[in-house]
Amino acid sequence: MPSLISYIGYSIDFKAINAKTIPGIPDELKPAAELISEWFSGLHTFEIQTSGSTGIPKTIKLERDKIVYSARQTADAFGLEAGDTFLCCLGLHYIAGFMMVMRASVCDCNLVIAPPLSNPLRKKEERGGVENEVRGGWKIDFASFVPLQMENMLNDPGAVKILNGMKAILVGGAPVSDALEEKLQSLTVPVFHTYSMTETYTHVAYRQLNGNSNHKSYHPMPGVKISLDGRGCIVINSFLTDNKPLITNDIGEILTDGSFNLLGRIDNMINSGGVKIQLEKIEKACGQVFAALGVNPFFFAAGIKDEKLGEKLVLVIEGEEWGHEMINNFNDQLSMKLSKYEVPKEILFVDKTILTRTGKIDRQKTLKLI
Repeated sequence: MPSLISYIGYSIDFKAINAKTIPGIPDELKPAAELISEWFSGLHTFEIQTSGSTGIPKTIKLERDKIVYSARQTADAFGLEAGDTFLCCLGLHYIAGFMMVMRASVCDCNLVIAPPLSNPLRKKEERGGVENEVRGGWKIDFASFVPLQMENMLNDPGAVKILNGMKAILVGGAPVSDALEEKLQSLTVPVFHTYSMTETYTHVAYRQLNGNSNHKSYHPMPGVKISLDGRGCIVINSFLTDNKPLITNDIGEILTDGSFNLLGRIDNMINSGGVKIQLEKIEKACGQVFAALGVNPFFFAAGIKDEKLGEKLVLVIEGEEWGHEMINNFNDQLSMKLSKYEVPKEILFVDKTILTRTGKIDRQKTLKLI
């Protein structure tokens, strides 16, 4: 019978869970236990909040039959079976963590709950003495991470060993840099970058990031239809959207085989002196130059108000300020990849990048620190 397992070895039979009556249940386990208790009680609708990274946070109601549909789609797509063990190391108040618990409940799988650390697979001594059950012998078959977590785990040989023992890994919630994608080639486990949102009960498309089957374009899940609206933005139509069009702000490009590319968000496009600039394009080119220079900082492109241009393109980098020689070298290499209008007019430095609760860079809050 599937069990819910915490980091400190507290194990509970899923169908016996009643979070209010089980004595001594650890605090870190209570949110998942309450959620599973609600599921097995037959609750029909669940409420979840959007991350707010691209707009005002809002509460969305999720329906039971669609949760089941989404969970089974994931199991079929990634070869998951009853009795497998899933790792949940993302916040349960948002869709990625919520759906990992739901998948385990629907698919009769075991579940390991871990805090949403930057490296969920760290050793015991690095976690203040609290036993890490994942490092202690549990074989994990399936997990979902944000790119920041993947970056940190790839630098930890013990974590890499656990990752390579899995059936599949999902990465989502933020763009995957070229540098991270290159590092992922060292893993033998297939890693997939997902296209997802709360409204579609997590991913509706994915692309493999490593191995012989890696792709640059996203392939829709079965039953998902992708089209473009008049702005060139992705429109999603599936059972999970009530077979009605869900219009996004993601600029896309549909290929002849039915897959699609993401070019950026329409709200991440700035107008600088009459020239429209897509921020994701700038960030991709900057990432390639950083990789060539052998550095891997947190960074993002943004537009700030400017009296002459209306909006001025800037690059914000976390860390100590560079010298003139480094900046000139960076700009010279960047100018070979971008037009003169797309090279940032200024490079700004910040001590710490502000992240959202779901691990995405919060551009506006970080800019306020400068």
